[in-house]
Amino acid sequence: FYPCLFATCHAFLKAKELPKAAERMPAKEKKKKRTNKPSPIERMKEAFGIMNLDEDTNISKEEFFKAMASLGLEGKEVENLFRRFDPDKSGFLDKEEFFAYAAKGTSDLHALLKRGLAAADENEDTILKAFEAWDVNQDGRICKDELERVLVMLNPAFTKKDLTKLMKAMDENEDGEIDYEEFTTWICNSHGPRKK
Repeated sequence: FYPCLFATCHAFLKAKELPKAAERMPAKEKKKKRTNKPSPIERMKEAFGIMNLDEDTNISKEEFFKAMASLGLEGKEVENLFRRFDPDKSGFLDKEEFFAYAAKGTSDLHALLKRGLAAADENEDTILKAFEAWDVNQDGRICKDELERVLVMLNPAFTKKDLTKLMKAMDENEDGEIDYEEFTTWICNSHGPRKK
């Protein structure tokens, strides 16, 4: 009986001490929850707005081609990409078709660019044109925000992890920006993005 009573009293006293001990201990900082803001749906809406130049309910083939040209992509690859997401062959992407495009994205950005530039014989002018299209502020470097703009249009369902992974694959000298030489190396690398 006594050992049981002792254990009960001891547990009771410990329970009373814990709140006091907790008051003396510094509070742990809560870890910030990792979010993927804006959400993929918000990115899809953003991409739709960027591509839908006349602000109607559809993205025309012409609007789609202009958006892709603004990223340095032209020709057969863009045509094939559009056809892939226009199953009714109307020449327009309605929101449902566009969101299907956005949800699937271009899957492998590197392969898409590689094929698109290969069709143009990977000549230096074509690569330079693509680089300049991505380098919105024309400072000679592609920053993370500019890379995100490209991803919003080519793969709106991307995650921050995808963006970071792509940035690391392209940014050889790890200075947080992609210069023309790094861009060219990444484009011309037939083995895909380098691993870190």
